[in-house]
Amino acid sequence: MGRLAWVAIGILASVLVWQQLGFAWGLVAALAVVVAYLSTQLAQLSRWAQRPLKRPEQDSIWRRDALRIGQSLRSARARARRFASVLRQMRRTADSIPDGLVVVRGAGEIEYFNQSARRMLGLLQSDRGKNLFALIRDPDVQALLAGGGEALVEIDSPVTAGARIEMRRVKLQEERDIVIARDVTELNRLLTLRRDFVANISHELRTPLTVILGYLESLTEEKLGKAQRQAAIAKLERPARRMQALAEDLLTLTNLESSPYPDDSKVTGVVVDGVLQAVVEEARNLSGGKHDISLESDATLAVEGVFEEIYSAFHNLVSNAVRYSPNGGHIRVRWMRRAEGAVFEVSDEGVGIAAEHLSRLTERFYRVDFKSARVRGGTGLGLAIVKHVLRRHGSVLQVESTPGEGSRFWFLLPHIEAVKSCSEASEAR
Repeated sequence: MGRLAWVAIGILASVLVWQQLGFAWGLVAALAVVVAYLSTQLAQLSRWAQRPLKRPEQDSIWRRDALRIGQSLRSARARARRFASVLRQMRRTADSIPDGLVVVRGAGEIEYFNQSARRMLGLLQSDRGKNLFALIRDPDVQALLAGGGEALVEIDSPVTAGARIEMRRVKLQEERDIVIARDVTELNRLLTLRRDFVANISHELRTPLTVILGYLESLTEEKLGKAQRQAAIAKLERPARRMQALAEDLLTLTNLESSPYPDDSKVTGVVVDGVLQAVVEEARNLSGGKHDISLESDATLAVEGVFEEIYSAFHNLVSNAVRYSPNGGHIRVRWMRRAEGAVFEVSDEGVGIAAEHLSRLTERFYRVDFKSARVRGGTGLGLAIVKHVLRRHGSVLQVESTPGEGSRFWFLLPHIEAVKSCSEASEAR
């Protein structure tokens, strides 16, 4: 009932009771009607309080106040939803960061961590509230959490054997810090490679430079005869050519590493049989007749690629077989058709390579110490060049070797018919 209906009932009841029982009882009747009305309003208020966002009934005396309260609640709920959305977005952003983030309180109590920290440090959801040092038992971590200001430590990974984790603590608030964890395994490897590269290139250049400087000093002597000068000048050629070969191989390797794929304008059909004929002839000149070098080549097989790079890969593998094979050894070069593609293979009867060295053969300047073998020259970059050439042509170098018995290097390339390759090359010219 509306408010006017209750007023009418109150007046009517008080008048009737007043006429029958007197003024006092009429007043009581009016108060009873007021109490009944207020009771219904209280009941409505109680129902609305259970769902305060629902609009109050039209006849409520507290309707205006309820509308203001409901609006305030709706605004508060909208703000809470916005804050929750921002918080979810921040957590998604934190989880997408490759570095691990751990928010700690006090002496290291974990308050929050992202997915990267979970993966790097092996943290679990149940670890919230635990001490970070208690989970990663490393004295450097304890020093990190106990220090003041910014700190940086590097520790062994608690999850992955051989990996290294860099941890940095940054002050966030008075009693709250953020610990940033970063996997520096690859960075350390690259720094080691750079250090080794500088050391290796210095070592490779020192010997020929020493020889050149020694002969140059001898050439300055006035008493040196013409024949002696000519002999000294002739001996300068070998170290100079070694330095030139090293510089050319370094330049080739740098160019190969600068792009993952060859330039389309340089890709042509390469008739491999002709390439191998030239490579084997050079290998025989390098050997000086001290090795038996045989070639088995399918003249119908060709590949699409960069001629200079293909030639370099074949040349480095065959010349390596000559350098690391004893005199009188047999070196076998093969270019064969297989169901999965064309296979190049070079095998020797050399000193062989121990299994622990095979994974590192294609590193720059990496050499196995063959004390019993007489290695003939080389810059230490040949297999690194082969690796990058094959990567650019969609292949991978495979190695099989047994110490004391020899080695087999081979790889697979998609092939085309040599006749088709030659005709396309002629049309292009």
